[in-house]
Amino acid sequence: MHGRPTGPTVHVVSPNPAQDRLQVVPRLLVGEVNRATQVVSRPGGKGMIVARGVVRLGGRAALHGFVGGPVGAQISAGCRDLGIADRHVRIDGETRVSTVLVDSATGASTVVNEPGPEVRPAEVDALVGGLLDAVRPGDLVVCTGSLPRGAPADLYARCVAALRGRGVLSVVDTSGPGLALAVRAAPDVLKVNEEELRADAGLAAPGEDPPALPALMGLVLDAGVGAVVVTRGAAGLSYRSTTEGWEVRSPSVPVVNATGSGDMMLAGFVTSLARGDDRESALRTGAAAGAANAARLEPDLSGPDEVEELRVHAVATAVPGARG
Repeated sequence: MHGRPTGPTVHVVSPNPAQDRLQVVPRLLVGEVNRATQVVSRPGGKGMIVARGVVRLGGRAALHGFVGGPVGAQISAGCRDLGIADRHVRIDGETRVSTVLVDSATGASTVVNEPGPEVRPAEVDALVGGLLDAVRPGDLVVCTGSLPRGAPADLYARCVAALRGRGVLSVVDTSGPGLALAVRAAPDVLKVNEEELRADAGLAAPGEDPPALPALMGLVLDAGVGAVVVTRGAAGLSYRSTTEGWEVRSPSVPVVNATGSGDMMLAGFVTSLARGDDRESALRTGAAAGAANAARLEPDLSGPDEVEELRVHAVATAVPGARG
């Protein structure tokens, strides 16, 4: 049902996928009985959102991770339905379910993420080996999401190091202990929000006054990362590299459910880069895709036209002196 376009593939490494169960309640009452007015269950997790966004925008996507049990079978079936190359490693454990509670009165979302199955070292090796076998020069690799139990904290750093010299663009979007390790591995692009960058990147010395965001982004570049994108929700995003800097204002939309908007922003960004667009254009496409996602109940896009209409309202302002 979905054609496979030619061109570079966006390989999404997302080791801890999930089946998303989204439930809408009139108003979320903590500690009380809530009755859902709408329930949607579909393959999810950060990696699936990114890959779904890529194919919605006409790109090629492949998913690399671990799946197991009946829930894992649903993830693989979702890949086939969307036209995403299913490159998951099969494991004995059961793929997790994530519950998203949407308060329709406020638009706020409460997410309950299960920890996921435990993976073995041989399965981790199979994931990395499968990725290296699949990539081709010109492809893009996005490492995103949490790690399952048993996966080493340096998994994304290991992927970035293994990809070096293969002619692919590496992008990392993570948090927790793996973020500082990924920064030291020097991916081509690091995508984070400001809270993650301050808490997990390990760039500011303890006890020092917290640096302003431009200075913090400069520390990321000093660590060897090629470029950094910091998402700031409805306020937009900031981009710095050694050669250019941009502040991008997101289009204004009525927010229905912002869950996954950062992931969809990343999908728009990498799909645009895969087409050969420059960084400014890719950032504006990303901001538009993130806004389009926030305006709907489920993390998704209707297609390129929706994003292109919003992209007109994504304003990019150049930052004099790329290092901020």
